[in-house]
Amino acid sequence: MAKQQKRRGSKWLDPNKVDGRHEDRYCHRCGKTATQVRILKHENLCEDCVEELRQKKEGDYACKGCGKVAPQQVKENDGYCKDCICKICGEPDPKFVHKHGFCEDCFELMGTNCRKCGKEARAQVQLNDGLCDDCANS
Repeated sequence: MAKQQKRRGSKWLDPNKVDGRHEDRYCHRCGKTATQVRILKHENLCEDCVEELRQKKEGDYACKGCGKVAPQQVKENDGYCKDCICKICGEPDPKFVHKHGFCEDCFELMGTNCRKCGKEARAQVQLNDGLCDDCANS
């Protein structure tokens, strides 16, 4: 018995390939149809609106931290996507979370990773006030 592979389609409706029931899809911000521009399937936003929202980072449709357009995540996390909030406490800290995966406070509480490079080195970090040997020497 052969395993069936799930085919993952694009998250965009392409105006060159749209037909049938998809022709009626339109952007709910500006009203452009799927036959005019590419439409983001799950959000019903056209390509132009998505780019505009990314640049604004207003917190309604796009993340305040990175600009990712993910309305559901942004609503659930007070204006931030799941990539910009700490995995432990849920607080937003976009710069630090993108680098280390946790907010600065939780990272300090763990005490096992270097504050500068993020390398896990518990003994070195304890000896060098939060830095690994490489970062402490440079």
